[in-house]
Amino acid sequence: MPCNCFYKNLLIVLHLFFFSLAFSQTKIIDQLKHEIVTAKNNHSKLTAIISLCEQYNSIHPDTLLKYYNIAEDISAKENNHREKIDAQFYKAVYFFKKAAFDSARQLIDRSVRLLDLSNDKTTIHKFLLLKSGVLIKNNEQKESIENSLHVLQSSSVSGDTLSQLRAMVNVGWGYMELGQNHEALKWFWDAARLDDLTGRRFTQAPLYSDMASVYNELNKNDSAEIFVKRSMAIAQQDEDLTRIANACNIYADVCIAQKNNTMAEVLLQEGLRIRELIGDPFYIVSDIYQLGVFYAHNHEQEKGIKLVNEGIEMAKKFNLNSKLPILYNALAQNYESAGDYKNYSDILSRIISLKDSTYTKNSADALSDIRTKYEVQKSQNIIMQQKLDINRKNNLIFGTLILFVITILVFYVISQIRKKNEQLRIQHVMMGEKKKTTDAVMQAEENERKRIAADLHDSVAQKMVVAKLNLEAFESTLPALDNEQQHVFGNILSLVDESCEEVRSLSHTMMPQAFVQSGLAGAVKNFIDKIQTNNFQVVFNVEGNLENLDKNTELMIYRIIQECLQNIIKHANATKADISIIAGYKEIDVTIEDDGVGFNASLLENAEGMGLKNIRSRIDFLNGELDLSSKPGEGTMIAFHIPVKPV
Repeated sequence: MPCNCFYKNLLIVLHLFFFSLAFSQTKIIDQLKHEIVTAKNNHSKLTAIISLCEQYNSIHPDTLLKYYNIAEDISAKENNHREKIDAQFYKAVYFFKKAAFDSARQLIDRSVRLLDLSNDKTTIHKFLLLKSGVLIKNNEQKESIENSLHVLQSSSVSGDTLSQLRAMVNVGWGYMELGQNHEALKWFWDAARLDDLTGRRFTQAPLYSDMASVYNELNKNDSAEIFVKRSMAIAQQDEDLTRIANACNIYADVCIAQKNNTMAEVLLQEGLRIRELIGDPFYIVSDIYQLGVFYAHNHEQEKGIKLVNEGIEMAKKFNLNSKLPILYNALAQNYESAGDYKNYSDILSRIISLKDSTYTKNSADALSDIRTKYEVQKSQNIIMQQKLDINRKNNLIFGTLILFVITILVFYVISQIRKKNEQLRIQHVMMGEKKKTTDAVMQAEENERKRIAADLHDSVAQKMVVAKLNLEAFESTLPALDNEQQHVFGNILSLVDESCEEVRSLSHTMMPQAFVQSGLAGAVKNFIDKIQTNNFQVVFNVEGNLENLDKNTELMIYRIIQECLQNIIKHANATKADISIIAGYKEIDVTIEDDGVGFNASLLENAEGMGLKNIRSRIDFLNGELDLSSKPGEGTMIAFHIPVKPV
């Protein structure tokens, strides 16, 4: 256990530190503000502003927005695209710190689309890593982990070590927020080893802080103390207020475990003061939770209840749903400590409901699937790199021979060009005619569906309804009939009613009303609601904007999904299916996966049923591409990609 002298020294340092914060933010920030004021030209001023914005961990969001606006004005006047993109990043950080997560995500996605045109991988990774943080704070840990793994894969290929490290830390952060501490610790140690190899101390302050937090959760207080000391020392050296506040709160937990409640309360209160100074509601409510738990254990329930209720209101105000379970947990502990078991019981019920919701969004199976996909992609990249190295060696060995062979064959190739071109032209014409025929058949099929659906709805269904009404008009005469006649009348009325429902159902199947009323997403959701049972559940997810799709494309995509689900029900013997629609900038990506019996995909070409042929025809009609993966006993995955015109 540390000596009392250490705690006294730490207490003196903290008081001196916060006394200085009363007059300034940090020395680095003061120096950069001075450079901005004294800059002799716009270029120098813009450079200083970008450097100041880089200190966003120690700046209040409103201050960050102020300097972003100045940077945007200067970059527009100077027509400096590079600095303008940097400024956009700090505007996204502003939204991130203000818990305006939808605005942050939209700005990040828009910036990434622009950066895709320049293939600036490093800056793309920077934006996407910020998106991971946005997703975590918005209680979308599964999506955050998947996004971070994508960045890790991309940065590994491009050699962007800093992004690799930050992606590893973000993956660990996501698992830590889900309470999967051992998995989080594995990622943190991987990042620490890579960080040591670089020797550049890229991520040590947040990394050590997160490791200390996990060890503290695992009741390994000695390890937690080692890493939180490292984190605090680096954070103080870097003048990083967010990391200092993190270290204060983690160190407070260590002090509580060591029965040093006086020091723990000082650390918790000083940590909260920093949070309020830099204005990040996500971390403010986190600190309120810790201080609330401390008050519950220290028998200061009135303080705890008041403080935690303030934290809950703040979390609700900023939509910080991921923090509500822990805040309610702190409130429950205070009610229990106060002997108020009625409120304690009510809060526990609310916690269970919140945790069930979080588990549904971030299930272990889904996280396992994400990790498996990442490992598969990683292995594929290694194999591809090995093949590339072998090919390079082979090219070096056989280069001269190939050149000689090409020289000999060149005259023969020239003589065959006209013949091949003619064959290609004929083939192209035939393929074009075939596609026109297929397209016409597909369009005629949909038109016929619409016509039959309209006839069923407007003619047959109406007549059936009239027949039912006429029959019901005779119900008043039923008492005059004997029992057998009344029974026959009831059977007739029941059959007419069932026929009405069947005609209506058939009409809606051929042209769903949900499709007309709410588009593709609504139609798919409506179809899923009709087919899923207790033994077969469908998870449906939509990302992006589908409003700009033309109706014909929407209808074709709906038919493909409908056909896939029918095939799963008929043949797969599955208990679960996952459907994902992602509307990107230039492409619609649809994935349908099931956990059914699967089949041998290598035999598919020789054994296609009408269902799969229909699916291929519709995808070809939309100029799309189909990917299919399946193995016996391992389920089936169908993915198709439809090009769309950018908006």
